[in-house]
Amino acid sequence: MGKVKKTTRKFNQKHLKTELERRNKNKKAQQLSKKRELKKKKRSANADTDDEADGFTGIEAVDELAGFAESTLKDADADMNKFIESDVENEGDSNDSTDDEDVAALLGDDDEDEDSEEADSNAQGSEGDGDEEEDTIDDEDSEFDDEDTFKKEFEAMKRKDPEFFEFMKKNDPGSLKILEQSSDEEEGDDEIQSQADGSSSDSEDQDVDMVDSSKPPTKPSGVLVTAGLLDGWEKEIKQSHSIKAFKQLLLAFYSASHMESEGAKTANYVYRIEGMKIFNKTVSTAIRVAPAAFGHLAPVANGKVDKKKSKKWNVVQALVKSYLTSLLELLKQMSDPTMIQYLIKESERMVPYIACFVRHTRAFVKELLRLFGSPAVDDGVRILVLLSLRQLVSLAPSEVTDMALKGIYLTYVRHSNVKNISSLTTIQLMRNCGVELYGADAKASYQHGFVYIRQLAIHLRNSMQLRSKESFRAIYNWQFINSLNFWTEVLATYCGDRAEEKPELCATLESLVYPLTQIVLGVVRLVPTAKYFPLRIHCISQLLRLSSATGIYIPLLPMIIEVLESPEFLSRRPVKSTLKPLMLESHLKVPREYEHTRVYLEVVLENVFGLLADGFASQSVRIAFPEWSVPAILQLRRWRKRVGASWSRFSKQLQGLLEKIDQTSRLIQQQRSKVDFAPSNLSGANQFMQDFSPEKTPVGQYAASLRKIQAQQRATLVEAEVEN
Repeated sequence: MGKVKKTTRKFNQKHLKTELERRNKNKKAQQLSKKRELKKKKRSANADTDDEADGFTGIEAVDELAGFAESTLKDADADMNKFIESDVENEGDSNDSTDDEDVAALLGDDDEDEDSEEADSNAQGSEGDGDEEEDTIDDEDSEFDDEDTFKKEFEAMKRKDPEFFEFMKKNDPGSLKILEQSSDEEEGDDEIQSQADGSSSDSEDQDVDMVDSSKPPTKPSGVLVTAGLLDGWEKEIKQSHSIKAFKQLLLAFYSASHMESEGAKTANYVYRIEGMKIFNKTVSTAIRVAPAAFGHLAPVANGKVDKKKSKKWNVVQALVKSYLTSLLELLKQMSDPTMIQYLIKESERMVPYIACFVRHTRAFVKELLRLFGSPAVDDGVRILVLLSLRQLVSLAPSEVTDMALKGIYLTYVRHSNVKNISSLTTIQLMRNCGVELYGADAKASYQHGFVYIRQLAIHLRNSMQLRSKESFRAIYNWQFINSLNFWTEVLATYCGDRAEEKPELCATLESLVYPLTQIVLGVVRLVPTAKYFPLRIHCISQLLRLSSATGIYIPLLPMIIEVLESPEFLSRRPVKSTLKPLMLESHLKVPREYEHTRVYLEVVLENVFGLLADGFASQSVRIAFPEWSVPAILQLRRWRKRVGASWSRFSKQLQGLLEKIDQTSRLIQQQRSKVDFAPSNLSGANQFMQDFSPEKTPVGQYAASLRKIQAQQRATLVEAEVEN
């Protein structure tokens, strides 16, 4: 190797380090751009997956439903969090930073509206600065990584090839000095940092040169809140509507709500709360005074905030954000159901103000849904959550309505797995709350119902095609069955029971009755074996509820009679057992120890005869009831004649049912003899005995008595189950 040129040595001394840094930065930027392209490709690939993939995939373009098509029941929590937390307007914000900004907005002048605007602009500027700082930190980290790698390679070269190292030392010493300079700079930076830390500690301790390690910790900062201070603020707010006192009260409320949060011990709050008595008084005072104070500063007209009449809306919105932030933090920390009920009930008065801010609305809805599905809360909390969500949906924009409807359904599905008898009551309440909320908006309810019912159909189709144990398990589980039950109840309520109350909603949802019926029928016939008789009874009950409420005829009697004509009753002798009676309400599949036992088959017969009575009663005022009931009567009489001796108790019960059916047929024939229209007159046939309730017919009265007896037996079994 020849002698190194003078220009090369100068370049190595002056420009080599900067050139290496520039190249490393370019390399890092190229790597980041490649990673971003890969992420974009993955997202586009996930978005283009077929509907037949595992999990509910929805549809891509029907009635502008693309925003809902990515929903999956399998990943209900992740889907709900993604739906709720996604905020295009506040994509770069975080809860922690916004909390600090809301509190900082309270510390300005009381009489100038410009303070809040400056706070917003400063917040935006700080966000931008934060992004720049993150970029510089990433660049510095990459530089340090490159220098460390260069050092390691240099040390390895020094060990492996000492001759080359000596040659470089003699001929090109400038390159070797680069590492020495970088290490010296790092040491210098450490010294500067340590000096800065020492100087900051000196300034905080008021010219104390050195901090003694044995010195006790300093007292917490902030003004101590007392009962007298709270009473003074409350008096000023009520008498003179003092904004300054209201700000101080909200700052104290913020400190109280963040006492148990992470970093509370190191945070420097304006006020300090000590003792549960002061904590309770601070919270109760703020929650009691805030709605009236906000009502004076920003009046509510027709359920909405009138921003035009509020002269200081810029100041008021900072106060509202701070109050909502504290309230949400307090809800997250509370575990006492009574206190949670109090907070939710008081927050209902703040719903018009919550609806003004999309980001806070989403956080509020997310927290309500968390409480709605929490097993630690009681039913009173869930009812209050429903009331708050319904009020919020009526005021907030359509995206909040979609978020609430989707969130309450997914929360219900996630917690709809029946574990014991006691969980049935909670699931029923959650289902009723969800059904009530879906009556708030006809268009949004149809969109969600269409997507989720179609997803259920896709699951069923995949299971029928694959015919495997895994595919059957995807259908025969409590979450799927309770999903069907949810939509059955929605359609039965708004297309039947409350159709006159909400005709627009009835007309919108009525088209979903047929596809839902087909799905339930497909589920019934998927695995028609004796061990799944409980699931069949659940599905038939759903269809019977839908048919009775809407007046739409669904052929249910053949499916019910199929259970009676199964080999379990016709050809196989039941096994005697001393097991306790089984409650089919908490089972989809019979336990193994109950299979082929007389105890199990007796419970099945009780439920089947109850369904038969309800099925005949639902059609008991139809003009064609006498002719319609003939095939079923023949099959039932044949079954009684064949196996009635083995099931004497149920044979007598069936004989009573057949007598009531015969009496109802004679009643229909008597009423039919009085009409003056031909059978071709469909409108007249539909209005036949329209004012006559099915429960007043003989078979309807018999069905009502059976339901009453079964309810008493069920209550007895539930009490015995709870005691055990």
